[in-house]
Amino acid sequence: MPDAISNPTAARTAIRDAPESLKDTIESIVVALILAFVFRAFIVEAFVIPTGSMAPTLYGAHGTILCEDCGVEFAYGLRDPEDTRKGQQVLNSSEAVCPNCGHANRYLPYNDEIGNPDKGDRILVLKWPFDIDGGLLGPHRWDVVVFKDPSDGVTNFIKRLIGLPNEVLMLLDGDVFTVPIAELSDEARREFERYVDEKYAHLNSKRAGPPLMPVGPDVFAELDGKLAIRRKTPEAQAALWMLVYDHDHPPRTLDRSQPRWRPQLGEASGWRATDRRIEFVDAGRPGDYLELVGRPIQATNAYNIYDGPSPPYVSDVRVSFVWIPEGADASVHVRLAKHRRPFWATVSADGRVSLSSSASLPVDDRSVMAMEQLPAFVLGRAVEIAFQNVDYRLSVQVAGEDVVGSSADPESKAYYGPNVRALRNLENGFTRARNRDVYPSEPPRIYGSNGDFDLTHLLVQRDVHYFHNDRFASFPTEPWAPSTGWGSSVSPIYLRQGEYFMLGDNTAASKDSRLWDERGQHLIDRGSAFQLGTVPRDQMIGKAFFVYWPSGQRLDWLPIPILNRLGLIPDVGKMRWIR
Repeated sequence: MPDAISNPTAARTAIRDAPESLKDTIESIVVALILAFVFRAFIVEAFVIPTGSMAPTLYGAHGTILCEDCGVEFAYGLRDPEDTRKGQQVLNSSEAVCPNCGHANRYLPYNDEIGNPDKGDRILVLKWPFDIDGGLLGPHRWDVVVFKDPSDGVTNFIKRLIGLPNEVLMLLDGDVFTVPIAELSDEARREFERYVDEKYAHLNSKRAGPPLMPVGPDVFAELDGKLAIRRKTPEAQAALWMLVYDHDHPPRTLDRSQPRWRPQLGEASGWRATDRRIEFVDAGRPGDYLELVGRPIQATNAYNIYDGPSPPYVSDVRVSFVWIPEGADASVHVRLAKHRRPFWATVSADGRVSLSSSASLPVDDRSVMAMEQLPAFVLGRAVEIAFQNVDYRLSVQVAGEDVVGSSADPESKAYYGPNVRALRNLENGFTRARNRDVYPSEPPRIYGSNGDFDLTHLLVQRDVHYFHNDRFASFPTEPWAPSTGWGSSVSPIYLRQGEYFMLGDNTAASKDSRLWDERGQHLIDRGSAFQLGTVPRDQMIGKAFFVYWPSGQRLDWLPIPILNRLGLIPDVGKMRWIR
């Protein structure tokens, strides 16, 4: 059979087709590049997290360590290698405090002097829903969003969206309170408009000027009756529970400052909590309970090497465990308290689950806030139990499902509501005195009655707590601005149309809407249409939804030493959805 190229007709066809094939290839490449550009510009874009302001939800440059004492793995912060600032460096002498046992780990594998940190999380951001600005697809409270830094309009920031347009926002006792501006009186609205105008006048004055005049006492009195707490979505709440103590990882070298479950009656107690599996043998002794002691529950973050002084106590807490009832009448009772008010969750082997508020056990029927009757539990069979007190709502989960207190109805008996005026007074006292005792903290307790049972996987977590820590961030250039930041108990912020309020999950080390005091030329040109402490709608890029490349795993077995220090392979187990 003759070769195709020797056939004149075939040769002419081959020569004629060659340019077409080359053209098609070039066109395909160009189209692919255009589609990639369009995809990146309008649909999904990848970003890298540089800092720890969103830890532990998202990590910037960091080191990872196994605690020398309890064995828990945790991340501690390092400077972004591109950050040339010298403040708050992690040095050879630095200590990373374990979030579980409180041990100060002194032998850090990486620091800012030797460099080579684990890289920040690489995330995907969905852009097109924000571009079309459509209802359900637009920005929502508690979304994690990417936007342009108001100080320059170029740098990309990532925070959690906390405040929405057309509302007044105030941060109290670590929680978010808002009221729609339309629900305020004409006098209050005029006062907030005056406050925004004066804020702009101060910003544009070349002189330092007097401090910004806050809204009047009548406005605060009105806010006391109208501000409402904004509860997190279930997805956001699940992401914002932070470790307090995991009894699966008890400290080995226990000292008085480290957490532990202590039987109140000591050797006479029916509790045995020396191992990961906790046993309760009912001996009918009143006051026989297990208490988490050692250190208070505070708004600390293991990511922060330089933790601020006297962080506030946190009373929004979740206690979870696996319960194995052995007696047909056995009951487990968990006690949590908020501002000295005790709350109880009771789960009985006969299937009765209840919430109550009582000074002590036994709980009488008048103190029961909510109750549900389930089928009796099988003796000797493990069941997951969780009791949480968060955002002024109590709830009990059994086997991962809400059983009592799951309704979002504010009239539910499981919702006990805040006293905004009292919280403001406490917040102002804390700000003035830096007195931790303003917010008393009572440790979780567990009681048993009417039968024996075992507990395993006992875990205590706390909610995110938004507060201003001036050790990390303060107003460096605007002496007229409130030192407590925008949105505080003394400077509530009015978010106008198209304005949003952003906070970092690592609130102690996040310079966010509370503390912004600079604006770039792109916002200066807008005049009074821009307000310090806010992000304009057109500066928002999109919603972060997936960590596609966490910090890489270091391959210690490689024969080339320098490669051992590089995270070459992403840790697939840490890929996750962003909530």
